[in-house]
Amino acid sequence: MSRRDIQKTGRVFLLLFLFLLSSCGYYSFKGALPSHLKSIAIPLFNDPTPNAGVREKLTDMLTDAFIEDNTLRLEDETKADLVLTGSINSIHTAPAVVKTGEAVTEYKVTVRVKVKCEDVVKNKVLFERNFDDYGLMNEDAGLDERDVAIDTALEQIVEKIVDAVLGGW
Repeated sequence: MSRRDIQKTGRVFLLLFLFLLSSCGYYSFKGALPSHLKSIAIPLFNDPTPNAGVREKLTDMLTDAFIEDNTLRLEDETKADLVLTGSINSIHTAPAVVKTGEAVTEYKVTVRVKVKCEDVVKNKVLFERNFDDYGLMNEDAGLDERDVAIDTALEQIVEKIVDAVLGGW
């Protein structure tokens, strides 16, 4: 094999490698959604718990996540193809790490949210289920640390909800 043939073969492999690399570089759920679903509405979630501001935070986090994902356009409830509604069922704090002598060193703050996703174009409930997750806080944590633990739980819940909406096809 001549030097020129080796160079040609090398170029072909390089082009093939670059093509394969570029085709794997972008993945989206857009192809998984039915074609009639192009927009979503996320009304303010309900929150019967005594935790002020959590429903607004969850609704804002979901809105931001769908804007960032950019698969579905955010619309008003009267114009959207999908409507995502929900309620914060509970925010519960329980011991997570207990030392000998029954001393609690860390607490687990669990947030449970019930969510309904409805295809309003076909008048069909796509799913209605609970999502929950938790954040941790130290034994001597104050309200700010508890809020951080709640935020951690909400971030994980938002990720699960977005995955359920976009990947459930």
